[in-house]
Amino acid sequence: MKRWARILIIIIGIGVIGGAVIAYRVFNKPHRDVSTEKAVTLTAQKLYDAFRTDEAAANQLYLDKAIELSGEVLDVSTNQDGNVVVNFKTSDPLFVINCTFKTNPGTLTPGSTITFRGICTGYIPDANVVINEGVLIK
Repeated sequence: MKRWARILIIIIGIGVIGGAVIAYRVFNKPHRDVSTEKAVTLTAQKLYDAFRTDEAAANQLYLDKAIELSGEVLDVSTNQDGNVVVNFKTSDPLFVINCTFKTNPGTLTPGSTITFRGICTGYIPDANVVINEGVLIK
């Protein structure tokens, strides 16, 4: 076998092994446990105001961070994955803070005030702020 063919086979082998190691590490990466993370504490209205006034600054402060949110429950539903979704009321009737629980929080009723901890995953202009992986604090 020619020398360049051996070198090419070695390079391909190293690439395959490296790819396998990376894939293994990505798929076995531990999930974030938001219940043990230090969270930014604020109300649903304050989070809404931050994104409404300056989306870029709010993204810097809250995006991909643990948020502990308190507010009034507007409605409770279940998404296509079977997770409980709570919409927090804001001063704008067309805008909500959308919070998805990772485990069932039990019975929640519209009008009650709760505290929720989750990961802020983004803002949909003219619609809502999305928080996922949530757990009920109180």
